[in-house]
Amino acid sequence: MKRALPGADTVKAAIDTVLDQAAATGRRPTVSAVERHLGIPHATFHRHYSDLIDTHFRPRIPETAPPALGETTSERTETNLHRLRQENTDLRRTLALYEEAIRQLTLENAALRQGATARPRPARPRTELRCVRSVPSNARTRRTFAGLPRRRAPQPVHAQ
Repeated sequence: MKRALPGADTVKAAIDTVLDQAAATGRRPTVSAVERHLGIPHATFHRHYSDLIDTHFRPRIPETAPPALGETTSERTETNLHRLRQENTDLRRTLALYEEAIRQLTLENAALRQGATARPRPARPRTELRCVRSVPSNARTRRTFAGLPRRRAPQPVHAQ
């Protein structure tokens, strides 16, 4: 059963209500808020009321004030930005280690499936691991990242 869509006047009233609420709370008004207010799905709202969005809603959205000239970001923001950049660098290093481990395990797995013996992986220098803080501490990962040889998979027992 389909619900009847609200008329243009009802949608305009909802837009006015959302604009007033946004002005009262100091938040930016959104089309999603109008959709929630009316209880209409996003696609349906845009399909039927895109003209009202363009003519009645967007022109009435207040502009955000650009930062004044000479205004600097706070020290807290700079500290936070530095911390996030460092964390990003650490995560990229960790990801590179995991990518290499997965690549090596994939090659080893393919060799074992073909019946060949797996070649031991070259040992990695331990200094490379000291820069990464968030390497998991389970034994299998430690062996892989420390460059230690892994145990070989058990050989299948063939019935005779």
